[in-house]
Amino acid sequence: MSAVVCFLIDAAVDLTREFCQRLDDLVGPQLTLLASDICEQFNANKRLAAPEKEPHFKYIYFNHMNLAEKTTIHMRKTASMSLTSVHPDLMKILGDINSDFSRADEDEEVIAKAMTDYWVVGKKSDQRELYVILSQKNANLIEVNEEVKKLCATQFNNIFFLD
Repeated sequence: MSAVVCFLIDAAVDLTREFCQRLDDLVGPQLTLLASDICEQFNANKRLAAPEKEPHFKYIYFNHMNLAEKTTIHMRKTASMSLTSVHPDLMKILGDINSDFSRADEDEEVIAKAMTDYWVVGKKSDQRELYVILSQKNANLIEVNEEVKKLCATQFNNIFFLD
């Protein structure tokens, strides 16, 4: 972790080596302690917020009515490309479910278990679509459905999905 400090100094002051040395002597030790405290607090918050390295689910939400989207699938977006954190086989399953949803007018839900022991869930309600990838290989259909309900309650509590 690195830190940057910006000092605004009056243009009338000459920036000599002696001035910079005095400034460093004055604030250097305090900034070192401050940076150490910030780093310590950041690491403590990081441990509390994410006890496991990778969440046990990833999701894509898309609303066709207002074009709203929310996702944890994309790790990094640049101007030229978007890298995903999901195996290509799972992306193919998501595409197949999306294709099925586009052909049907009714609300639907699809739950599938991939060969890689991931669960893939697709929900279509009105013009909203939610796709979830769960990494719980020993879960059963009921547990997967409960996890998706928990996800909807925590991440999409103000969005109506039919059960």
